[in-house]
Formats: sequence, structure tokens, C-alpha cells
Amino acid sequence: MTDIPVPSVPPVAPEPPRTPSPYDLTAAQFLAAFNSAIALIPAFVPKHPETAKFVRRYVSFSDDLITSTIAAVEANPELAVVKKFDVDKARANDQFMTAYRTVIDAVAELEANLKFTCQARKAETIADCLQMFAIAKGIGRDPSSASVAVHVENMKRDLKRPRKKTAKAGKTPAGKTPAPDPTKPPVTQ
Repeated sequence: MTDIPVPSVPPVAPEPPRTPSPYDLTAAQFLAAFNSAIALIPAFVPKHPETAKFVRRYVSFSDDLITSTIAAVEANPELAVVKKFDVDKARANDQFMTAYRTVIDAVAELEANLKFTCQARKAETIADCLQMFAIAKGIGRDPSSASVAVHVENMKRDLKRPRKKTAKAGKTPAGKTPAPDPTKPPVTQ
């Protein structure tokens, strides 16, 4: 067996570290404050697949069940003696849920508005990009602007808009038989 020399590929130089933008810095400040806010929540329980199943099983019950069960156990010593229901813990959990309901609403509103802010900034920039694309196409038609024409081709390549997938006419999902069309006579062979 002969040794065939394999050409070596020169190592790729690592890219220089990116200089953080002012937005990177404010985002880092926000995340630090956000993590500090999370630390303020007593007994915070992050979502986990093992606990999510348990939570999903019981969360759909009415919050009123907690109140009525507290009242039943406090009013009936024969229920309290069983020691299967911690009234103080149940009351504390109910108070926690009531207090943090407004926080949940505020965080959901923040999420929606922050996403919209990013989408609005993207929309503004894309509108400017499309205007510049139209201008560049006009300038790129001039033979003396060959470099502009190359950039127009790059912009055209990146102009693709993601399309929503729609069911094509006559096609049905795998394993499904299409329903007969009542306006057409049945096909016989």
C-alpha cells in the first residue's frame, strides 16, 4: 500500500471578537435586572418535564376549590385531624397566586410588546432595504455600475420571503382518503 500525500488545509483563522453594540450592553443590563427580579420570587419553580405532567393534571381545577377546602378543614375538626391538608400552606399558595397574577399579566404584556418592538424595527429596516433594492436595480442597469449589479443579485438572492405551506388542490394528508365531491358524479370503471 502506498502512501498518498493528502493536501493539508490551512487552519481557518478565528474571527476577531465582535465589539458589543450599545444594544448588547442594555440587553445585558436588562437580563441582570430580570434575573434579580426572578430571585425575588419565593420558591420559584422552573418548568421541567418531570413536574409539568403533575402540574398539568391538577392546574385545570378551579381556584375556588382551594378556598372551599380551607373552609371545610377549618370548620370540621374531623377533617383537620387527618392531617392530609395543610391549611396554612394552602392559604399561602392561594395568596401567592393572587399576588403574582398581576406580575404574570405584566410579563406577558412585556413579552408581546418586546416582540412587537423587534418586529417593528425589522419592518422599518426591510422597507428601507426594499427601497434601496429598487434604486440599486435602476443604477445596476448602467454598464458602468457593474459592482452595483453584483450587489443587486445578492439582494435578490436574499429577498426570499418565507411562504406559508398550504394544501394543494387535490392533495390530501398522508393516510387520509379525500371526501367525495358531491357536485361530481361518482367515477365508475
